[in-house]
Parts: sequence; structure tokens; C-alpha cells
Amino acid sequence: MSDYSTIKELVIETCMEEGTFPSYEKLTSLVLKNFPTSKWQKTHYSWYKSKIKQGEISVPGFDSEVENSNSNAETESEVQETIEVSLSLERDLYSYFAMRVDEIETGLVLMEDGVEYQTDAGRIDLLAKDEANYTVVIELKAGKAKDNALGQLLGYMGCIGAKSEKSTNVRGVLVASDFEPRVIYAAKGLPSIKLIKYRISFELQEIT
Repeated sequence: MSDYSTIKELVIETCMEEGTFPSYEKLTSLVLKNFPTSKWQKTHYSWYKSKIKQGEISVPGFDSEVENSNSNAETESEVQETIEVSLSLERDLYSYFAMRVDEIETGLVLMEDGVEYQTDAGRIDLLAKDEANYTVVIELKAGKAKDNALGQLLGYMGCIGAKSEKSTNVRGVLVASDFEPRVIYAAKGLPSIKLIKYRISFELQEIT
């Protein structure tokens, strides 16, 4: 039987004992221990954290100004970590598809210097030829592709097309883990654009 009547009560008492808002791992373990049937998720953790730091849920002895300052530092750290992970993932995508470009589309072959191909519009992630001898501009995005990713791809295609005798023989492929709805709708109106969604699978290697 839980010592707490509600999760809110548990959160408030834990904050009082800690003198600060507890980590996600600690609060989650306490919630699941005392409320094993709860559908507790990280969104609930974030909601309580936000409400307490803003003073909308009162916690005796809790200094919201100090906590907001700490929260800003945590946020900056989390943002930096997210950026580093994203950059690492993009590098992995380059490495993977540079060696296996035909997994994006059967028959694709990388052009000479086709990895991070330099143009006046910027660097193209991958530049390839397809079975019909079309030039294929490939843009890789770690995570969800937004409007600017499609604009970037179109810019590269225009640059390559301007140097080609047959500018219509240029296609574009945008590879991402997901796409914003506007990107999908826009691509449907652009027959020369293809969207490819990737999924990550983990390969486990025992170290010790």
C-alpha cells in the first residue's frame, strides 16, 4: 500500500526532502514503487517540474528562483548533448550510405567525389547516378526533416541543374527519420523529389 494518496503528494514530499527537483530516474522509480499501475511517462515528469519551478504547485521551503537558474543550466547542457548526438548520427549516416548508397535506391552509384560534393550552393551530402543516368542529389538528415531541409535539397538540385546540359535530368532524395507534414505535402507536388524514411537498428557487441 502506498504511503501517498496521490502522485502529486509524492512529488511534493520528494522535493521537500531533496531540497531540489529530483532526477527523472529517481522520481520515476519512486512513482513506480508507490503506484505500480501508473502510466507514468517523461511528459508527466516534465509537467510537474515545470509547474513547481513556476510556483503553480507550492512546495514548502522550495526556492523557485534557484531552481529556475539550475534549470537553465540543465537545459543548456541538454541542448548541447542533443546537438552532439545529432552531429554524431549525421556522421554515421554519411559513413553508412556512402558505402551502401544502393540501399537508398536500387541501382544508385556514387559519382566521383560524390561524398560531401562541393557546389556554389553548399555541400551536397551524396551525389549519385541512377540506372537511367539521372543525377541524384541526396540530402541526409538525422531526425525529422523540416521545411529548410527540402529548400536546401532544391537549392542543390538547381545548382547541379544549372551546370548540366539537361537540367531536367536531376532528381533529389531526402533521407530522414521522419518528415514534417508540410514537407510531405510539398514533395507530393514535386515529381523530381523522393522522401525516404530510415529506421535505426542497433548492433550489439559484447565488450566485457
